[in-house]
Amino acid sequence: MATTTNDHTTDVEKFTQKSEDDSYSTQDNNLNKVEDTDISGDDNDGADSQDNDNDKDALTQASHDHPLQDSPSLNFSPDIQDQSDRSLLDAHGSPNISRSPSVINSPVSTPTEQEAMDLSHVKGMVNASDHTETVMLSITGQLPEWLITEHYTVGPGTYDIKYTRKIEVDGYLQSATGTFTFGHLFDGLPLVNRFDFNGQQNTISYRSRLTSRRMIEKIRDHHGYAPCHPAGLFNTHANQTVLIKFMKAAPKPSKPDGEPCGARILTSIPGVDGRLFCQNMANHIQELDAFDLKPSRLITWDEVNPAFRGYSSCPNGHYDPATGEYINFTMEIGYRTTRYHFFSTTEQNTRGSVIATVDNTPTGYVNSFAVTKNYIILVIFPMLAHSSAVKFAWNESIMDSFSYYPAEPTLFYVISREKGQVIANYRAPSCFGLNHANAFEDDENGQLFVDIVTYKDDTITTHLTTDRLRDSTSTSPLPASDVRRYLLHNLGAAETTYTSNQSYVPSMNSITSSMASLWSYARGGSNTTTATAGSDIELSTDENGWYNWMPLATYTTLGQDLELPTLHPSYKMKKYTYLYGLGVKTDSGEQGRTNYWNSIVKLNVSTRTQVAQWHDLGCYPSEAIFIPRDGGAGDDATDIKEDDGVLVSVVLDVIRHTSFVLVLNAGTLEEVARADVGMVIPLSFGRGSFKRRQ
Repeated sequence: MATTTNDHTTDVEKFTQKSEDDSYSTQDNNLNKVEDTDISGDDNDGADSQDNDNDKDALTQASHDHPLQDSPSLNFSPDIQDQSDRSLLDAHGSPNISRSPSVINSPVSTPTEQEAMDLSHVKGMVNASDHTETVMLSITGQLPEWLITEHYTVGPGTYDIKYTRKIEVDGYLQSATGTFTFGHLFDGLPLVNRFDFNGQQNTISYRSRLTSRRMIEKIRDHHGYAPCHPAGLFNTHANQTVLIKFMKAAPKPSKPDGEPCGARILTSIPGVDGRLFCQNMANHIQELDAFDLKPSRLITWDEVNPAFRGYSSCPNGHYDPATGEYINFTMEIGYRTTRYHFFSTTEQNTRGSVIATVDNTPTGYVNSFAVTKNYIILVIFPMLAHSSAVKFAWNESIMDSFSYYPAEPTLFYVISREKGQVIANYRAPSCFGLNHANAFEDDENGQLFVDIVTYKDDTITTHLTTDRLRDSTSTSPLPASDVRRYLLHNLGAAETTYTSNQSYVPSMNSITSSMASLWSYARGGSNTTTATAGSDIELSTDENGWYNWMPLATYTTLGQDLELPTLHPSYKMKKYTYLYGLGVKTDSGEQGRTNYWNSIVKLNVSTRTQVAQWHDLGCYPSEAIFIPRDGGAGDDATDIKEDDGVLVSVVLDVIRHTSFVLVLNAGTLEEVARADVGMVIPLSFGRGSFKRRQ
C-alpha cells in the first residue's frame, strides 16, 4: 500500500478546514497526503459496486482475508496488529487473495510480558477475518456424546473501513486516506460463525463469513453509510450530506449482502422458507446458506404480509412451541401516532396474521418483549424518540434521535393473544433494559411475572460505544444491572381499570393541557416532570403524572450483574429456577470494577443467589447458549431436569491473542471442553442459536 508522508500535513489540514462543505469529509479528519495514487477507489468515485457481481463473487470466494485495513489509531499488541496486517488490501487496492492458506490451527503466539499485563477487552474491538472453508479445531477435553449440534453465532466483524479520495494540495490533486468507523458495539458489520459439534467423534469444525461485503465496498466508494430507513444505526455518524436522505427511497438494498443484519441469528422462522436467518432492528431478514453462510436473500416483514407495516422491527422475536407460532412486531411511525403491530407466522399460515396493534404509544427503543401462554407484554422504557420522532423517521442513529427521561414511568402493555387487543396497562419507576429473561403466568391468582435485566438508566448504551470500548485507559466501570421480576397483579381488575381509562391515553387527536406531560414524554419533548436530585421517583410516578390511574407493577430483585440471559428452552414461558448469562468478576490485583463482562454465571431465581460462576483470567465470553441434553422447546418441563445440558460460548482470550469456543456443564459451570479458533473473533452482543443434527 502507498506510504504516507508528513511533508504537507499542515497544508492538508488547512485545505480540509477550507472544505467544510464537502459532503465526503472523513469521519476522523485523519487526511494525509500519500505518494502513490494507485489505490482502489481513486478511479471509481461514484461507481456503484453493487452492479459488479463478478468482482463480488470473486471476492466472496477468496480466502478469509478481511478486505480492509484496521484503524491505525488503535495501539494494539504486535500480534494483533500482525493479524490485521495479514488482511489488508494489496498495493493496488485489491483484496490480498494471493497469500498462503489460513493457518487457523497454528500454535498461538506467546505474548510478551508487557502484553500479558494488559488484560483489557480492547483486543476484541478489531476488524475480523473470516474463514469460508471448513476447518477442524483442536479440542482440549471431551464433548458429551449426545452433543451433535450446529451452533451459530453473529456479531460485529468490521468496525473500520479505509477509503481514499482526491484532495487539492498546492494546486495539485493528491490522494488522501480516511477511515469510516462504526461507532457502537451494535453497529459493526456482521461476522457469522458456524461450529459443528460431534460428541461421538469428539470433534468441532468451524467456518465463518463476513455477510455484508457489498456494503463494505459501497462504504469505500462513498466514504460513509446513510441508511435509507430508521433503526439502521445505533450510534454511527453517516459521514454523508443530509441530501442523501432525499435521494434514497428504497426500503432495502437489491442485493442480499447489502444490508447489515447482526443482532440475531435463527435456524428457522416458521412460515418463512429457508434454514438460516439473520435479523436487525430495521425490519430486515437476511437468509443465509446454512452450509457456506453466503447471503442468498433479503426480505422485509411487509413482504411476508403487507399488514406487517413499519420500517422498524424487533430482532428478538419468540417461538411458541405449543402453537407453532413465531411472534414479533413491527413499529410504524406515523405523523399522528406510533403503532406496534404484533403478528405471528406458522408453517401452516405462511402469510401470518396480525395479533394486535398497540396504538397511541410512545416511540420507544424496544429490543425485546415478553410472551406467555395467553399474553404478550410490551415494555416501553423511557428512552424515547425526541423531536417528535422526526430525526428517527429521517434515519438518524438511535442515540442521536432518542433521549432518556428519568422522571417518566416504564410502561407495561398487556395484550391478550386470544382477544387480539390490549387489555391492561401497568406502570413502574423509570429504568432501562435491553433483554427480557422470561415471563410466565400465575393462573390461580390471575397475575403475570415478567423477568427483565434492568439498568438504572441508559448509561449502558453510551458505555458500549466503540470509542469507550477501545479506550484501554478508561476507568469507567460497566454499569450495574439487576435481574428484576415484575409482578403484574390482579389482571382482571387491571383490565376493568384500563377499559374505563384508556381514553386518557392521549394521541395527536386527544391532547389536553392536563396531559401535556404524556405528550412531551411520548414524543420526546421537554419533560415537565423532570426528576431533580434527591427527588422521590416513586412519588413522581404515583401522584404527579397523567398515568396515576394505572396500577403499579411492583418488583423484586432476583440477582445482579447478569446480561444476555438464557435458560433451558423447555422452561420458557414457565416457572423456572435457573437463569444463565454473562457476569462480572473482579480479579485479584485489579483496581475497581471491570468495564466489560468477563464471566458466565448461574443464578437460582428462587433463592436469589448466584450458585456457580466460570471465569478465566483475561477472558471475555460472548453470549452463553444453553443446549439441553435431550428434548428441547415443547417438551414437558416437569419431566426434564432444568440444568441438564451444556452452555456454549465464544470466548476472547486477550493474553493468548486468540478466541476459543467453550463448553461448560450447565449444572456446575465446570469446563467440559474448549477448542482454539486460532484467531480473534471480536466481542459480540448478538444472540445465537443451535440446531440438532439427526
